[in-house]
Amino acid sequence: MALSKMGLKNVIGVELIESLPLVSRANPHNLPFFDGAFDVAFTGHLMAALYPLRNAEEMERTVRNGGVCVVVVDECGEEEVKEIVRLFRRSRLLSSSDVTLNGRRVTRIIMRKKASD
Repeated sequence: MALSKMGLKNVIGVELIESLPLVSRANPHNLPFFDGAFDVAFTGHLMAALYPLRNAEEMERTVRNGGVCVVVVDECGEEEVKEIVRLFRRSRLLSSSDVTLNGRRVTRIIMRKKASD
């Protein structure tokens, strides 16, 4: 809902538990979307995923070349950011910053998917 309010069009939310009309049920380890279907993929639950590497791979798969993967985690330091970025093997770090989101301090990590080799 927040992304839609920011002006993003065609926002699709997925989660293990459906919450219509905004969120459909889907497995983040096996997303039901075509390769390169999105400009942006966002997660606030990467570290809670059963298989974070697989979740990162699916985010990258469904984002177009040059698209962006955004990860929000509990506030963390540079080493933890590097560990998260390493999960995204087809992307490079654009920025990371500590921000307040809904009254909670978090780290926002933004990566751009590289063009195919």
